[in-house]
Amino acid sequence: MKKIINQIRTSIWLYPVIYSLIALILSITITIIDKTYAEEMSLYLNSLFYTTTSLAQAVLGIVAGAFITIATFTFSTTMVVLTMYSSQFTPRVVENFLNNNTTMKSFGVFLSGFIYAITSLLFIDTSKEGNLVIAASVAVVYVIVGLIYFLLFVNNVSTHIQASDLILRLQKESKAKIDNYIAFVGESEIISEEDMHQYIDDKIYLRILGHSDGYIQEINYKRLKKFAADNKCVVCVQKVVGQFISKETRVITIYHEMEEEFGEQVLHELTQSILIGNKKTQTQDFSFMIQKIVEIALKALSPGINDPNTANHCLRILGTLLRDLSIIEEGYNLLRDEGNPGAVIYEAYDFEMILYDAYNQIVFYGQADSTVVIEAFKSLSIVKNRASKKNRELIEEYARYIFDNQTVKKLGPLEYRKIEREFNDLMAT
Repeated sequence: MKKIINQIRTSIWLYPVIYSLIALILSITITIIDKTYAEEMSLYLNSLFYTTTSLAQAVLGIVAGAFITIATFTFSTTMVVLTMYSSQFTPRVVENFLNNNTTMKSFGVFLSGFIYAITSLLFIDTSKEGNLVIAASVAVVYVIVGLIYFLLFVNNVSTHIQASDLILRLQKESKAKIDNYIAFVGESEIISEEDMHQYIDDKIYLRILGHSDGYIQEINYKRLKKFAADNKCVVCVQKVVGQFISKETRVITIYHEMEEEFGEQVLHELTQSILIGNKKTQTQDFSFMIQKIVEIALKALSPGINDPNTANHCLRILGTLLRDLSIIEEGYNLLRDEGNPGAVIYEAYDFEMILYDAYNQIVFYGQADSTVVIEAFKSLSIVKNRASKKNRELIEEYARYIFDNQTVKKLGPLEYRKIEREFNDLMAT
């Protein structure tokens, strides 16, 4: 059910369908008012809102044509933007534009306006001469609202196609996901691998495999914690959000001391705590947001685009994001209630892998450009300023790996001196 809800919430037709249903209901309501309560409503509405049926037909026809024209233009513009996103940035950011509320609400207003005008034309009664209706006045108000949304859509497109604006929005979304993860980790206890074995040694274990092939999109830790507390067992989660698993992959291991085995229904409910889909999502996966920024930098470094300044900007943003993650301690997170033997143990994100995934590809494809290498060291300096002692050592080790690269050593004397100066500043931080 959670998977279906997520698909509906992120689908591009959600707002158009909702707005179209509202427009259909509005059209039927206005028709009933015009046919049944026209005299009563005239006491509350000014005569300016009433028009003859013939004039209403003309106005509704114009409104229907206007809305379908705007909808066609909007659809064409959207296709151009999506093509540009895929070619110049990365296909992974296409959904960021499609899931934008302004974009989808604009589609909804334009389609619902057309539906209102067409259905009102169908329901309007022209059999009696001199009938007065308010359907045309409502349509005019609808057009004004549609024009406002059209301006918002144009402004939205003009800002979304700018690389700096796209990176800024990805940074804000990544920051929010990282803050949520750090707050969640703060509710748990960090334990070492030796401490973990104290919880699971000498216990009966049951391995649970993935219920389908795909990416882990969400893990319901609260549900796992409740299961562990109710059954007085230890639930170990072997995978993290964003990893690809198969039906043969061990995802969860239950350690217990009960003589009775768990029923199939209980185990099925436990596996439903892990949501698996055919693509990565950003609900709990902050690494997926970081990956999008990395891919924008890689596109900027490609020979077809050749925009190292955008790549350098991405490196600065990566530095500010990984700065918040540099406090992550190595080990396992323990979730449990005081006085209850039940617990959930899951592996924390490996900072070394996060560091590698964020910088390695950018440095590899940009190592022939001294500005990219220099900006990489500056970015690592930002990360190092707040890092824990263990993570500072990892940053220095990775920086030394970049500095010892043969391609970097073959750069010109002036470029190499600048890189060396930045490297020394990083190591002295």
